[in-house]
Amino acid sequence: MTPKQSPGSGKEPPVARSRGVILCALMLAACSRNEDRLPSQKTDSQAANQPTPLRTFVAFSQKNSEQLKRYQVVLKTSLGNITIKFFPEVAPEHVRNFLRLCQMGFYDHTAWHRVVRNFVIQGGDMGSRNPPLQMAESSGIRRLQPEFTKLKHVEGIVSMARGEALDSAETSFFICLAPQPVLDNKYTIFGRVASGMDVVARISNVPLEGTKPRERVEVTGTEIIEDAN
Repeated sequence: MTPKQSPGSGKEPPVARSRGVILCALMLAACSRNEDRLPSQKTDSQAANQPTPLRTFVAFSQKNSEQLKRYQVVLKTSLGNITIKFFPEVAPEHVRNFLRLCQMGFYDHTAWHRVVRNFVIQGGDMGSRNPPLQMAESSGIRRLQPEFTKLKHVEGIVSMARGEALDSAETSFFICLAPQPVLDNKYTIFGRVASGMDVVARISNVPLEGTKPRERVEVTGTEIIEDAN
């Protein structure tokens, strides 16, 4: 069911579309996928000062909030890269879930399926994935309990979309294009854009049919990077 429009906003809140038979990725596939992501060779001084891509599988469920702060995700899109920094101190389960989905390749080849100018860009819907995930990979998607905080939905904030039920968030997320106080304490904020707001702006300005980009804008892949400091 689609939630009612926010009072006075004129904009429909970010909604996680019903997954129906939405499919998910295997942990084994994640391991082999990350083994392919070897960082380029660097000097010792460069390696000490720069985050490096993950080389092996990480059990994010076993990481505490302080450890989770070391990770960022690069969303590689068809219009450029967007790097996301996380807030595990306020939304640890959402951060763990997002990192896990990225590690397992769930977001690869999904689309930015909804754009509302001066409001949000929304992605992560498994229904937009091409090719779709396989039936055998169905155990990876789970519903999340809300982790509402006092943080505000301002420009660059990354938050989880959901349906009317508070615990209906699964994979779909959005990035705010401007302050959106009507969303505060209703959607779980779990990160912000650390770099790539120019790419976010580029996505927000593509030609639209309603709220759907006329030409597909894709997340071609994701990369998890870890700050060694």
